[in-house]
Amino acid sequence: MFNLNEYELKARKFPALITLLPVLLFAHFYLYKVIPELLNSILFTKVVGDVSVVLVLLYLVEQVSRFMSKKFLQDDLFKNELYFPTTSFLLYLDNEYTAGRKEKIREKIKKDFDIELLNAENEKNDENEARKRIKEAVDLIRNKVKGGHLILQHNIEYGFVRNLIGGMIISLPVSFFSAFFFIYEKNNPAAISSMILFLFYSFIFLTKKNTLLYFARNYANILYNEYLTSN
Repeated sequence: MFNLNEYELKARKFPALITLLPVLLFAHFYLYKVIPELLNSILFTKVVGDVSVVLVLLYLVEQVSRFMSKKFLQDDLFKNELYFPTTSFLLYLDNEYTAGRKEKIREKIKKDFDIELLNAENEKNDENEARKRIKEAVDLIRNKVKGGHLILQHNIEYGFVRNLIGGMIISLPVSFFSAFFFIYEKNNPAAISSMILFLFYSFIFLTKKNTLLYFARNYANILYNEYLTSN
């Protein structure tokens, strides 16, 4: 029924499910107790209804999370990948790699794709053009090493974190509302669970840029490691 590859499952479905936890918690403790007849009549049975609602919400949350994370986080932080670590690491002005390592990568890019990256003087005069040219080369590098196990794992890790952060637009307000709602309802287990979720999501949101940059740098390092050892 479902044809999910490892990336789709771990980097898209899993963060969407984590994002949905406060919604599922609210449904479990309140909605199904208040309007079970209505839900059952619409969805035929409670079991089928649960599965149906979760699948629909999972898909919706997945799309919202991806859009929000790319549009308002990734593009803002990395400027459409022009400032992604895979781009910045190859600039002469960047200190992440030694001059020798950069030269090895640049030479291999020239040999494999016939792309001449800007030299230090031209890069200084037109950094934006230098970044664009590196980005074009990185797109080809990704395609060349995409079958590598390590690069796949780090790509999944980065995608998971990015999409989880994007889902905060849903999980933060829902968990915040649920905590106060269940306090008012005097449902202590639900209130405590909602507060724990709210604190968890708040931590992720407050550390979002540093967290995303950390995983982006790890991805970049693995990408270049696998590229340098590829044929």
